[in-house]
Amino acid sequence: MKSIESIPPFIDLFWKQCESTPDRVAVVQDDCSWTYRELRLQSCHIAESLRTAGVLPGDRVGMCVDRSPIAIAAMLGIHLAGAAFVPLDPEYPAERLRFMLEDAEITTLIGHAKYRSLFDADESSTSSEKSIATLNWLEASDLIRAENSSTSPIREDYFKLTGKQLAYVMYTSGSTGNPKGVLINHAALTTYCEADMEVYRLHASDRTLQFSTLTFDIAIEEVFPPLLCGSCVVVRPLERADSANELSHIIDSLRITAVHLATAYWHQWVDLMVATGSRVPKSLRLMVVTGEKVSVDHYRRWQTICDHDVLWCNAYGPTEATVTATVFVPEADFAGANMPIGKPLPGYSAAIFDKDLAEVSVGETGQLFIGGPALADGYLNRPELTHAAFIERPSSHGEIQRWYRSGDIARWMDDGNIDFGGRVDHQIKLGSYRIEPGEIEAALTSISEVKEALVTAESMDGQTTLLAHIGLGADRLPTNSLNKEASSELPATAARIAKHLREKLPPYMVPTRFVFVESFPKTINGKIDRESLPDSSHAVVAREESLVEPQSDLQRQLCEIWSSVLQVPQIGIDDDFFLLGGSSLLVTQVVARVKNQLGLELPVRDFFANPTIELAARHIQAMLGDESKTADEATAAIQSQRDRLPVMEAFFLPSGAHDLFAVHYSPPSRQTRRNRAVVLCHAYGHEYARSYRNLQQLAVHLAQQGFDVLRFDYAGTGNSHGNALEASPHVMMKNIRDVSNWMRQRHELDSVSLIGIRLGATLAACSAATGINQRLLWDPVFCGETFLQNLDQLHAKTLTNEVRFARPRESSSIDQAYGTRLNHVVRRQLSQLKLDLNESQDAPATTLLLSQDYEVPGIDDSPSSITGSVIQMDDEIGWDRPELNESAFSSPGAIRHITQLLVDKLDGGSAIEVQS
Repeated sequence: MKSIESIPPFIDLFWKQCESTPDRVAVVQDDCSWTYRELRLQSCHIAESLRTAGVLPGDRVGMCVDRSPIAIAAMLGIHLAGAAFVPLDPEYPAERLRFMLEDAEITTLIGHAKYRSLFDADESSTSSEKSIATLNWLEASDLIRAENSSTSPIREDYFKLTGKQLAYVMYTSGSTGNPKGVLINHAALTTYCEADMEVYRLHASDRTLQFSTLTFDIAIEEVFPPLLCGSCVVVRPLERADSANELSHIIDSLRITAVHLATAYWHQWVDLMVATGSRVPKSLRLMVVTGEKVSVDHYRRWQTICDHDVLWCNAYGPTEATVTATVFVPEADFAGANMPIGKPLPGYSAAIFDKDLAEVSVGETGQLFIGGPALADGYLNRPELTHAAFIERPSSHGEIQRWYRSGDIARWMDDGNIDFGGRVDHQIKLGSYRIEPGEIEAALTSISEVKEALVTAESMDGQTTLLAHIGLGADRLPTNSLNKEASSELPATAARIAKHLREKLPPYMVPTRFVFVESFPKTINGKIDRESLPDSSHAVVAREESLVEPQSDLQRQLCEIWSSVLQVPQIGIDDDFFLLGGSSLLVTQVVARVKNQLGLELPVRDFFANPTIELAARHIQAMLGDESKTADEATAAIQSQRDRLPVMEAFFLPSGAHDLFAVHYSPPSRQTRRNRAVVLCHAYGHEYARSYRNLQQLAVHLAQQGFDVLRFDYAGTGNSHGNALEASPHVMMKNIRDVSNWMRQRHELDSVSLIGIRLGATLAACSAATGINQRLLWDPVFCGETFLQNLDQLHAKTLTNEVRFARPRESSSIDQAYGTRLNHVVRRQLSQLKLDLNESQDAPATTLLLSQDYEVPGIDDSPSSITGSVIQMDDEIGWDRPELNESAFSSPGAIRHITQLLVDKLDGGSAIEVQS
């Protein structure tokens, strides 16, 4: 193995290449094309500009530039000046960029003018931020040399580097709350480039696509090795292509031979080619896939659409090992269930150790370690992290070897390849990026309203997204807040949190969905009990405005596609694809599904320009020649729909010692307000989750008919204050009385109508609330004891259901019925509940609404024995059917009957009697 001292720096090898092939094209983008002679001249001019600006050998120079030839020349020029480059992504929040500037002690920065404002400091800035004002800004466009020199530069006129000196700093996510800078020296860069050229069989006729952002080390792979073999680097065009399959178009039109893609992007590209019926571009000879585990299914699809020989490689490597450490090239007859990550590159070494750092046998799993001269020097200003990640261990020959602890589980296969087994820790692989959840969690807990935070990855349908669990504390969220109340409160809270995170973190690190709890469950050792946290079914999306439902078939189809791709249950036509967690990778998936389901090839470029359902649908209609609605008409149509929505206000109402979360639906401004208020009484336990959306839709509908409507959560449930064990029937009946009185007094009314569903109907009938002139009871619970028995049976069946759980679960010592927590007081009061509809003469008018399969003792035999009217509906709900116990349902019949009953009562019409 070579010593670091004996390995020449990359820039010296590049200089020799320029002398060998001065007239070959080195880099091209659109109309800009530089030969190796011209690229070297530009690099030397930048090095001279840096020296004039005061840059000294060993300094670190920032780069905030787009993919471009000048970016490549800048990296080389920085090396010629004896400095190291630090890529800075303009998509990063200003706060993150400031941290990187200070952490890397950057005093000189090369950037495009359009990014200058990211580094401006205002008068209110802290002293550390004001240091940015002294930043020496070099405008990238001013560094381009307009004329070619007739004399060739001399290498000795520029700083002489050694392999030990720093080449670049690449920042990755850090577990401590801030990104960490990985230090790569010149020997490591050269070791990697030479291994890359050998394994991928690079030659002078290659045209390698520079596709990745410069802050991800795939960019190193795309630029540096090709420049050592005299080939051409083709930088991604500035303008997006007018093609549904943009990548294939770029490869075809620019005659690209070599492409390096993050795994997730490659998966999407394969799917897009399959969806559009296209083949792998014929110019392509090298396909390198890297970043995360490759789907064998996608590799099979690749084989079906590739008609010529392509060197396909699965590459693995952390930034700390300089881009790539191992590569697997499958044989033509590859038939494995998993895609191995291969063998170490030339100059690299790999080992799999157990927890005691002893090598494991073939077939046994352990942690993968990488060795060799391509290892990073460590982490900038993080000696404790460097010490933990980079170890020294004596070899069998007694030599001390340095190893990088990858944190990945692996095993040696019989053929000498390495099989990847996942992560040892909680680090997340998301697309091209390694993410330390701790950095996101630190950003979350810096928000005043967030008490605890935990970020995890969730994979659904092959797509990985970030899920954040948020503990808000007892003063902001009750213990039993997991009933998925789709109020405006939680999405609004999520929106505030997401907005704060976007000011601190890159877009790819902002969670897509949020689960809110009062506090995190803990193990006996005080650690977070991850298995006891609520799952993503309780999550909400960060949404700043009320959801606007689709208005046309095309909008509904697009909403379904977005919902599937983003794994977001409800999509509104005003939702922004990218604020919901969308990315350029997912855009290709949407485009593919639009092609499959709608038969339309939507250019990726057009999608970026139309990131909402409403805009996308309007654009597609124009593509199809349907321009029946002008832009003004379309806007007017959307505004008209919004005008029909009620005005919603979320707040807390006092009820004894509790504050009840409530949502008031006022009639739309153009709707005549009726002199009548309606209070909706929710169900209880898991039936709350089943029915809450129906009551929400009912509230909207009734408000549109002119009624003031109030929905609320009982004390200790939903979003109301209190403990679940305080939610006894007596407390809930008091809540109904207090809420009804509040509505009467608020609107100066003589009476209020109560509408209850299931246990809410029973409580409404038994509450003895005053000023109630009408009660509509939807599938009420007639016997509390029977209701409890059903809940207990469902609970026991669910715990032992092997379809839902990998293994049967045992009941805990906590008294639980299905969907709720009980104690002896609540259980006793529930069991004693009886619904008797044989009321006195002065009781409010009562109507029973019964779903199709709902049976009540006495109804079938003698309906006349029950005071009030009975409506038998066509809606089928199945409260007691186990296969439906978690299913939401639609009940348009109930909404229709309830509306008619309320309107008839108010307008003096006759109430509906028994219907069948």
